[in-house]
Amino acid sequence: MYDYIRRLLIVMAVALSIGILFISANVSFAETNNNYDYIWPTEGIVTDTFGTRKGKHYGIDIAAPRGTTVVAVSDGVVSKSYYSSTYGHVIFIDHSDGFETVYAHLHKRLVEEGDVIYQGEKIGIVGNTGRSSGDHLHFEMHEGNWTTSKKNAIDPMEIIGGKDNFFVLSEEAIEKNRYQVASVSHTMEQEKKLLEDEAFYITVKKGESLWSIAKGYQVSVNQLISWNNLSSDQVKIDQKLKIVPRGKYIVQRGDTLWKIAEQSGTTVSRIKKLNGLKGDVIQIGTLLDVVN
Repeated sequence: MYDYIRRLLIVMAVALSIGILFISANVSFAETNNNYDYIWPTEGIVTDTFGTRKGKHYGIDIAAPRGTTVVAVSDGVVSKSYYSSTYGHVIFIDHSDGFETVYAHLHKRLVEEGDVIYQGEKIGIVGNTGRSSGDHLHFEMHEGNWTTSKKNAIDPMEIIGGKDNFFVLSEEAIEKNRYQVASVSHTMEQEKKLLEDEAFYITVKKGESLWSIAKGYQVSVNQLISWNNLSSDQVKIDQKLKIVPRGKYIVQRGDTLWKIAEQSGTTVSRIKKLNGLKGDVIQIGTLLDVVN
């Protein structure tokens, strides 16, 4: 009886939170994320990350032996649980903070649509079903509901990261089923130092705007906002602004090598060569050379 009441309260809390989400549509991603802690869905090695495969990989792959336990990353309600020709055995979970998570290629599903799930609860086991080439968990996070276009997909490493060092396989290695391991070359702390070494500061003068400054230094307004943690596009006289020289690019949330190459008027292979990248993996905060 106690367990039934507890589950009923969870359902009511989820419904209330979703209602609040629709009423307060302007809540930022950072504010939402700070209200909830997520855990890893399984134990294993990250073998592919968000944004690889020419920007078409919308989650992360975690390799683990068949039968390894898969758990819910936080409390929620199972929105879908079925077999898909692409995802294989797959589970979707709606969470009270507006996110939806996806657990794909499972060997077996242990929950059904409508089940109330608690963080850390076993929901399935790692497998190799659907369009898959080896035992692993394909895990996705969506800021909002999952859609066929994956327009709401975000990088799960931003939410459940916490590991400074992890290993990934290059796209070529994955396609050939060879284990050529490439690792992330810099920690976020190292990248911040690189940024400080490369950047310089200017003082906003009378009559200047963010647009005129961006044009003068051949950078984008969005880059200026990001570099300086600005909350809007308004600047004041005598305000100090950080500038990163043209030809440098700081990886932002949602970026892929293909997106950066297109924005910078170059090619993925050129960016890889300039930065000594062996795979397609990039991390938020990484400082890239995009031109000589």
